[in-house]
Amino acid sequence: MFSKAIVRTPGRNMVSGLTSADLGAPIYEKALEQHERYIQILENCGLDVTVLEADETCPDAVFVEDTALLTQECAIITIPGAPTRRNETEAVKKAVARFYPVSEEIIPPGTVEAGDIMMVGRHFYIGLSDRTNAAGAEQVITILEKYG
Repeated sequence: MFSKAIVRTPGRNMVSGLTSADLGAPIYEKALEQHERYIQILENCGLDVTVLEADETCPDAVFVEDTALLTQECAIITIPGAPTRRNETEAVKKAVARFYPVSEEIIPPGTVEAGDIMMVGRHFYIGLSDRTNAAGAEQVITILEKYG
């Protein structure tokens, strides 16, 4: 289905990222090793992997899947609901532009994190959360309908 992947190298600041899991603090060196293995696995699956540099200003920037919803028909650049994640989208937007000549963007007051969206076949399920609000979900629906 997809032939390309965009990933971002974890930054040292990832240990200060958002989490609700009680798993203890991440170990940066181990995260780097796991990230390298992740890239190798994606490449072994035949994907062309674009690796973005670490962003030391955004602890959660490694989770690029939250900042853009990429479908076969369109790209939607999100506005993360967590204010600390809002600056993550610009680098992802530039990377996505290499593969999608036109992308759509969520506008305030909508917020969306694409991790709250699940694609099953050609159907999308959008979960409302602290990070994805109804206004953002409605915008996603409108955009997806626009592209069929």
